[in-house]
Amino acid sequence: GDLVVIRSQQDVDSGDIAAVRINGDESTLKQVQKSEAGITLIAYNPSVYPPHFYSNKEIEELPIEIDGKVVEMKRIF
Repeated sequence: GDLVVIRSQQDVDSGDIAAVRINGDESTLKQVQKSEAGITLIAYNPSVYPPHFYSNKEIEELPIEIDGKVVEMKRIF
């Protein structure tokens, strides 16, 4: 029920929330934490969806793609 505004871009800074596509499937919204070894995708509900690390090799092979940066989110009650 939330409305999310996403700026289309192929890369984001570490700590940004992004629409991320894994293995060509639907995009999911995750916080992106970058390191030299790869990226960790962090959900807003880590008790249900624990953080997941992807190595640089997995990023290329799966692939992991950034569809855009979340710039605004509105919750509809």
